[in-house]
Amino acid sequence: MGYIGSSYKEIIIDYEDGGTVIWVGMKSKSRQCFTLTMLLELLDLFHTLDEFGSPYPGVYGNIKYLVLKSENPEIFNTGGDLDYFSELVSTEDWDKLLEYGIGCIDLIYWGLSGGKREITTISYVTGSALGGGFEAALSCNYIFAEKQAVFAFPEALFGFFPGMGGYALLERFTGMNEADRAFSTGKRYSAEELNEHGAIYTLSEKGEGKQAIDDFIQARMSNENTHWALQKIKQRMQNISYKTLKHSIELWVDAAKKLSKRDLRVMNILTRRQRKKVAPAPTVRKMAQA
Repeated sequence: MGYIGSSYKEIIIDYEDGGTVIWVGMKSKSRQCFTLTMLLELLDLFHTLDEFGSPYPGVYGNIKYLVLKSENPEIFNTGGDLDYFSELVSTEDWDKLLEYGIGCIDLIYWGLSGGKREITTISYVTGSALGGGFEAALSCNYIFAEKQAVFAFPEALFGFFPGMGGYALLERFTGMNEADRAFSTGKRYSAEELNEHGAIYTLSEKGEGKQAIDDFIQARMSNENTHWALQKIKQRMQNISYKTLKHSIELWVDAAKKLSKRDLRVMNILTRRQRKKVAPAPTVRKMAQA
């Protein structure tokens, strides 16, 4: 999947020139989900960070932390673009469906690894993280959530499954039995329950998550070598490889070929719900110029 230019329409970047932290806000224009546009923009940004360590092509920086958030406080992300997905399934365009899936696992793997520069990734969740949105949150090295946040894999509702590594990502924290339950039933988790499983690094009261992240980063900077080594050890122990994610997405495409008309009808109902969950008009923030 190719990369696009640096004029982003569905992500907002907060970055101070010369800083070590970048905040990336998702703001889909139609539905708060991983539209093809948002996916390509995120991949383009990650490619730029890999090459230059800053969000500016050709300008070198030293970003060490990336925080993924939503511009809609009620919805982190509702997952894959069901409208686009349904269209590809209906027309049996399996090549494009696989291409979309590969883009998604590229996103997930970057979150796990931090890319070529091993940037520490943090997800900041204040609302609903569903399907691929839940996977994206789990792929980050740390989840910071506020108590009103909720998490689920609703794909089972239309005879499907979270194909971007959801099972492996959740099983690290909950164990196999609970991951089976989440995977097969669409169980909805409160932030408190997910915190009890150890998946959430810090659980905050409403409106206090950003300060918790700022404090966390500040504390880490005083002992960076120890924290960096700990992060690498955790990643090696969790051992979610790109090969594992690739296998999952291949199974995902195969499963899509078996969806029934009833499954597609249910998917269309969920698509309409996604359309209702449109993010409010964001406050435009001018990115600092290099």
